[in-house]
Amino acid sequence: MSSDVHFGDTGEPDPLADVPTERYDVLRHPRSVRILSLLSDADDYTHTLSELTTALVEQTGADASTGQRRDEIRIDLVHHHLPRLDAHGLIDWSPADAAADATSDDGTATLIEEPPISPDILSLLLETGSGAEETLLDRLVHPVRLELLEYIENADKTMSVDELATALATTLSVGPTDAYKATIELHHNHLPALAEIDAIDYDREAQQVSASSPPAR
Repeated sequence: MSSDVHFGDTGEPDPLADVPTERYDVLRHPRSVRILSLLSDADDYTHTLSELTTALVEQTGADASTGQRRDEIRIDLVHHHLPRLDAHGLIDWSPADAAADATSDDGTATLIEEPPISPDILSLLLETGSGAEETLLDRLVHPVRLELLEYIENADKTMSVDELATALATTLSVGPTDAYKATIELHHNHLPALAEIDAIDYDREAQQVSASSPPAR
C-alpha cells in the first residue's frame, strides 16, 4: 500500500468469519469510519453530536464554528450515519429529546461494540492512502480481503496465486473451502481489487502476489 500502515503489525484481532456482511458495509463510507475512530478515542467512547460535528468539520479544514459546511455535516450525521451505525449495533445513538430539553438539539453517540477492523487503522489509511477515499474503502473492507491482506503481509514473501488459493481454502477462516473456487475468486475478484488500491503487488501474467512495496523515499 502506498502508506506504511500494515495490518499484520497492529495486534488487532482477525476479522471474524461470522461477522454479518452489514458490519463491513458500514465501514465502506469514509465519514462512518471517521465517526467510529473519533468515538474509539474519546473518553467513555462517547461524543455529543456537536463534538462530532466540530471534529469532522475541522478535518475538512473548514471553520468549525459556523457556516454551511457545519450544517451539512450535522444533517448528514443525524439523518444518515448515526442512525445506520446504531441500527447495526456499533454505536448507541441517543438524539436529544426536544420535549425534555427545549434549549438543546444535541444528542450523544457511544461506541458499544468494536468493529471487525479498527476504525483508527482505516481512518489512518484514508489520510495516507492513494486514490479516492470511497474507492479505497470499497475495495478493502471485505472479510476475505482483510484476511488475505494480513496473510500476504505476514508471509513476507512472493507467493503464487495457487499457493494463496490453497491458503484461502484451507487456512483462512473466510472464503471458499475449495481451492479451485478460491483461485477463481482471487483471480477475478479479490486480487485485482487489492491491487487497484496498491494494497498488494499483483503480477497477473506471472500469477505472483506479494505485499505492496513501500514508496521510495
